[in-house]
Amino acid sequence: METQDNGELMGGRIVNYFGGATIHNMVLNYGTNTMNNYNSMTDTGGVRYTDAEVARALEAIVGKERPIDAKWKWAGAYWWLRWACGWPVDVPRFCRRVQELPFSEALDVKCEYNDIRRVCTLTFMEQDPQKMHAVQPSSADTAQFAACREVALRLAEELKNATAQPGTGR
Repeated sequence: METQDNGELMGGRIVNYFGGATIHNMVLNYGTNTMNNYNSMTDTGGVRYTDAEVARALEAIVGKERPIDAKWKWAGAYWWLRWACGWPVDVPRFCRRVQELPFSEALDVKCEYNDIRRVCTLTFMEQDPQKMHAVQPSSADTAQFAACREVALRLAEELKNATAQPGTGR
């Protein structure tokens, strides 16, 4: 597997695999998977977001009377950024990545591992939020799902708006 400079595995993903290979009793399909460069930009549907654009989008949805108004609701941002932008699946790495973003000012609600770790293990987190209509939460997770859904959809909207703003060259 590909590693970062610090020797950590890149999100535990398989890189440059070939069809027919068997890993842990799982046969892989044909194709090659490559990793995004997490330190510069993320990619979703052909649109790339800079760290500054992600920071601005998060600033727009974090705070009192906004979708992320409690620490545990950062799980919704984790869910979207993980699936749509290739951010780390590992929750502690995700939180560190958020803390490294160039925010214009300190956020009212901080992203901290201990506050989102339980929500990030719920079953709907293993389903792609880009296909929200197909996501099936368990009956026990409906309240968390509703809040994470709101966060994910608003974050997607803010990121889309970030690419449509004049002066961004897009």
